[in-house]
Amino acid sequence: MKLIKRYTNRKLYDTERSCYVTLDEIAEMVRAGEEVSIVDNKTGEDLTTVTLAQIVFENEKRDRKTLPLQSLRMIIQSPSDFLARLSRPVQEFRDEAQQRVERLRRRAEEQQEEIVAPVREFLDGVQRSIDELGTRLDERLKDSVDSLTHVPSLSGELADLRSRVERLEAEVSVLRDALEERRSPPTPRSTRPSARQ
Repeated sequence: MKLIKRYTNRKLYDTERSCYVTLDEIAEMVRAGEEVSIVDNKTGEDLTTVTLAQIVFENEKRDRKTLPLQSLRMIIQSPSDFLARLSRPVQEFRDEAQQRVERLRRRAEEQQEEIVAPVREFLDGVQRSIDELGTRLDERLKDSVDSLTHVPSLSGELADLRSRVERLEAEVSVLRDALEERRSPPTPRSTRPSARQ
């Protein structure tokens, strides 16, 4: 974790690089995924949250499109409710993806064993990917709320997960169609009645 000391003159000192840094540089560190801790040089008090809020404030002064006014009101009125609202769509999407995988797994189990085994293995791999992606999304969500700079990147990951689930459904559909073709008996040839009849 990168330690930044704040002095009484409000200067910020990066102890790792042994130089003074600006709020913009700290914002870049956070955007790059670095763990940053900002403490008061004399008291040792943790000023990370206050400094990150100051970065958001400075960004808002420069670019009025950083956060919608309604979001700022919700943060002030009820920070925990704001966090719950941010995490709710992610959880709903994870639940929906889980349900789709379960439905696909049940359908696959109804098929012949020679097709079921590879499909089940594929679905297990997809489930692991969804779980890993869900964990990464949870971590990203926490980091985004802490810094309020990464919220837009979640939509790309959610779109990627949705695309993966749709590809999975298409592949299972192809496998099911192939199985049904193998099961259906060949259609008999039509015979013409003989001229004597």
